[in-house]
Amino acid sequence: MDSILSRIPSWPGTAALTDAARDPKGLFVLLVVVTLVLYGLSVGRTRALVSLLSIYVAYMLAVLFPFLPWVIEKLPESSRSSGAVGLFIVLYALTFSILSRSMLKGRLTLGEISLWQVLVISLIQIGLLASICISLIPLERGQELLGPMYRWFGGQYPLWAWAVTSLLIMPFMRSGRRRE
Repeated sequence: MDSILSRIPSWPGTAALTDAARDPKGLFVLLVVVTLVLYGLSVGRTRALVSLLSIYVAYMLAVLFPFLPWVIEKLPESSRSSGAVGLFIVLYALTFSILSRSMLKGRLTLGEISLWQVLVISLIQIGLLASICISLIPLERGQELLGPMYRWFGGQYPLWAWAVTSLLIMPFMRSGRRRE
């Protein structure tokens, strides 16, 4: 493994990647990221946009959910730190299923966009989802889970950066053809 990792050029940001690949938890995180990228590529462009919108709506609903303390109190002690993440995932699944079946889906279509654009949307979704999930758990647990990758996903600034990046990239996701 070290011989493979030593061949990776030392571009900015790759040091954290190679450190993460040496750690079993980091390797698992990288595997999850690759799986999610492949999933993002397979769902298609319109569903990727609906999914991105669902992330925003679900996060807003999870943060504003007034019964969260009561729900977390009812959970077993070992599951309390992930109660807010579980709520977010449930709300994301519900929001995604509702928006996928709504008339809004037709209005959010991206038309014909290229593979690299779908890949960019998928990577931004992964970053935003990871950052939201890490922001919903205690700081120590997030740092323990992500290790050196925490600086890319944990904390208020990375969460803000992932959220803003997804909004800023949308104007560039148009198809090459113009409407007449």
